[in-house]
Amino acid sequence: MTARRPLAAAALVIAAACTRPGEQRALAELEVGRAAGDGITVDVAGGLAEIRALGAGVIELWAQAPVLELTVRVEPAGAGDWTLTVRNAMPDGELTAPPEVGVATESRDAPTVRAFRLTLPAGEHRLRVAPPDADRPERFRVVAMADIQTALSSVDDLFVRINGEPDVRFVVSMGDLTERALDAEYDLFEQQLAVLEIPFFTTLGNHELWADPARWRDRFGRASFQFQFKGAAFTFADSGDASIDPLVHGWIDDWIATARDRLHVFLTHFPPLDPVGTRAGSFRSWGEAHDLLARLAAGGVDLTLYGHIHSFLAFENAGIPAYISGGGGARPERWDGIGRHYLVVDLDPAAGVALSVAVARVD
Repeated sequence: MTARRPLAAAALVIAAACTRPGEQRALAELEVGRAAGDGITVDVAGGLAEIRALGAGVIELWAQAPVLELTVRVEPAGAGDWTLTVRNAMPDGELTAPPEVGVATESRDAPTVRAFRLTLPAGEHRLRVAPPDADRPERFRVVAMADIQTALSSVDDLFVRINGEPDVRFVVSMGDLTERALDAEYDLFEQQLAVLEIPFFTTLGNHELWADPARWRDRFGRASFQFQFKGAAFTFADSGDASIDPLVHGWIDDWIATARDRLHVFLTHFPPLDPVGTRAGSFRSWGEAHDLLARLAAGGVDLTLYGHIHSFLAFENAGIPAYISGGGGARPERWDGIGRHYLVVDLDPAAGVALSVAVARVD
């Protein structure tokens, strides 16, 4: 009997991992946006940026939102000059700081890089990096896309096309940036992203789980998060293993409540229910799918965006307009004839509606 106990314990661990494969990813996200070093502590509200470097007078962030709010606590040993660099930033992002903090804007090497020279005295300081119109509820436009995967080497031409779209503020993505989640693929993605003149905010997809998901997190931060911009809320949820962890479901409920009176866009990689039914492109559990959609509908979500299926599909789920756009370059569904594409989404937060979702074909 004693020989069986370790096997039984191991079986329980394996069963738990199979039941909640996303649990460790969700727990790890709670630490995103927090770091300390060299007499300074940085806390990014909502975990909306990955802290890539902190120390030796340098703070470097990768933004996952158009608006960042930071609490910076400075010990006497850390007081002095620091350079804050925000990558994947809004090109018109400005830094707002309290009077005791000295601020100078530095030159940048790309439109989506914002750099500021700070003189930080000891104490706690609240900083904000945001475009000047970030809090004005008015019409704006975003691009939505997913499933780059095998087209990493040529996705720059798609980014050039996006640069030509008028008045687009940023790109939102439903995941599958890579084919195998290799470091070399992430390096190439960032090289290609340098072509894009606006930031790219994204969750992960199942292909980002081919390797250690810490590779994703250490570069881009959270895969489940919410930000608000110009009166609209964008909620991203990690469904990379065809499910959403219960911890993330709890966050989603909170985010739904937060956005109850706003235009609300919900994005995740897998569509909860496959609208065609023949592509095996949905959540593993229909019960979970129906429960999520019921909560989104009850919470007043206005638009849902999905990827994974390498095609374009427009439909409704639980009465909510829904779109699948998997045309970032991955091998397209046979016979669909859609090819590479992205979506141009016009939003009117003041009216609380998505005005239009249009397909832009690349080739």
